[in-house]
Amino acid sequence: MESSRGATSARSVTYLTAGVLLVIATYGLLSNYQSAVLNSVVESFHLTGGAQGIMSALINLGAVAAFLVAPMLQGRVKKTSVILTGAMILVFSFFLLGMVRAFAGFVVASVLVGVGFGWVDANCNAVMVDLHHDDSAKYLGLLHGGFGVGGLTAPLLIGALLTVVSWHTVSLLMSGLIALAALVFFLLLSSAKKGIPAAAKEQPLTRAGIRAFLFQKKNVMLLIATMLYAASQAGFLVWIVRYMTLQYHAESLGSIALSLYWVFGTLSRFFAPRLKIHPLMLFLLGVALTFVFQTIGVLSGSAVVMCVMGALIGLVSGHCVPMILSVASAVNPGQSSLVASSFLISIYATNIVSPLFMGALASWTSLNVMMLAPSVSAVLAAAVALLILLDERRAAAKQVA
Repeated sequence: MESSRGATSARSVTYLTAGVLLVIATYGLLSNYQSAVLNSVVESFHLTGGAQGIMSALINLGAVAAFLVAPMLQGRVKKTSVILTGAMILVFSFFLLGMVRAFAGFVVASVLVGVGFGWVDANCNAVMVDLHHDDSAKYLGLLHGGFGVGGLTAPLLIGALLTVVSWHTVSLLMSGLIALAALVFFLLLSSAKKGIPAAAKEQPLTRAGIRAFLFQKKNVMLLIATMLYAASQAGFLVWIVRYMTLQYHAESLGSIALSLYWVFGTLSRFFAPRLKIHPLMLFLLGVALTFVFQTIGVLSGSAVVMCVMGALIGLVSGHCVPMILSVASAVNPGQSSLVASSFLISIYATNIVSPLFMGALASWTSLNVMMLAPSVSAVLAAAVALLILLDERRAAAKQVA
């Protein structure tokens, strides 16, 4: 009887894990839609300067709003229900992007895309931690690897579609894709429900709980490191296609660079968690090497070298978000929703400002200076991670003494 229950439980966990991976891979594809269609959006609405980054900023604004609400649902609404709600918002918002032609409609649709992204992202991370709490680094790596699979598909698939249809039609196709993924997730969830082991009950979040979380020094430093990494990552991902188009007249190479980033970033997310290295040290090495490779790529003056550097940046930094989430989850046990939401808020809040700032920086200075900004963010993230590790070492030395 016990072995039968155990087999049912394991099967249910497998079903739900597969469903979450399917949703996150589809989300990974959709999240890179904005980079792939950036040139088309800029031309459609005649955007210039910092306004070229407005789509990314609006999406991230919506995501931050979703992340702010998500912790309030902790202990009140099932995370799987929020994933499904977020997916339905994405179905509607991408449909809206495909149908509207007025700029006001584009703004509303972009914000709604961000809301859907936020609820899907935060709750997929939280569900994976709940299902595999004792091995969260490995399974968060797998989760973000699934995101990477979607990410590496986006520029190739969407780039090919844009050669035959408009970006509005691509939006409609993306709406259908997430609808299909949501349906499969619902069916897997329905099959798994009875055998899923109960997660540790989370208490409804209170202001005191949030305050305690934010006033813990290590949490604050982890959040700062995450924001600096996010600025570096967004700087590359949002702008690489546009940069290669304007600087080298090589839009296709920009798409290739983006795909290479996701190919090697996905490999990093699958394999880095298996290394016997402290997750925070993996983060530190990742952002430090990102600084090196981003700088080499920009200063080389070669589109081909920039493509190669894109692959290397993905390889050394693709694992950074799951690693820092794993560290934060270990520091704050039993608060998976709060951890996922707070760190994703920090990422998306940074991504509101980063694309706009880089667009303005290009107007004020040059495209190369703009693309060096991610290098600066990466080296600052490395410095913060190093400080956290030194604090941990000092604390360990005091305990021994």
